[in-house]
Amino acid sequence: MTSDRSKRVVLTACLFLGPLFQLTGDVLWKIHTYPYSWNVWREASYIFFIPAGFLFAKIIEGKSFNWAMMSCALFVIGCIGCVAMMPLFRLGAFYPTEGNNSFPVIVNSVIDKKSFAGTLYPPGLCFPVSLVVFGIGFLKYKVFSTIVNTAFILSGILFWLGNAGEIDSLLIIGDGLLLCIFCFIGYLMSGRNNIYSYMRQPIGRLNTRSSK
Repeated sequence: MTSDRSKRVVLTACLFLGPLFQLTGDVLWKIHTYPYSWNVWREASYIFFIPAGFLFAKIIEGKSFNWAMMSCALFVIGCIGCVAMMPLFRLGAFYPTEGNNSFPVIVNSVIDKKSFAGTLYPPGLCFPVSLVVFGIGFLKYKVFSTIVNTAFILSGILFWLGNAGEIDSLLIIGDGLLLCIFCFIGYLMSGRNNIYSYMRQPIGRLNTRSSK
């Protein structure tokens, strides 16, 4: 297997596994039966999300380096911020919790002390913000079709409403939408029509009607 082919396989796998693990974790969370394992799935998902973020930044880089770096920075910070929350949620398997989406009582007892919440929530919120920023960038530079570019923005909004807004149905819909988007991009990468060739040239347009 050539180096280019290996990179495509790894990135395609990350595009599929990241949102799939997140969807699995959120479904387990919402059925309230697996208070320990759901956040392990969510935590693992961000391992695969980070390479995907670098891929998206590479796609935009040919058009705007600043936009690519801003989007990627928000995405990586968001992944790290979300991962940092998961061990706190995992305590819910051992300590009582308040409400469906709340941290365990032991965490809530200190969350308002010494700016603890201020160092916990903002990094995690960067993740949905980054999806919106990536989507705006894709829309601005016409990277994918308008539907796919807009779906990126919508997925970020649904992620925020589902998590911060605690709207369970939107959380699952957003995860499913993100899985569809990432799988579509993976399909473009693995296709035989040479839609994707980031190893050979800067890309500012990535769709089925690439400019020649």
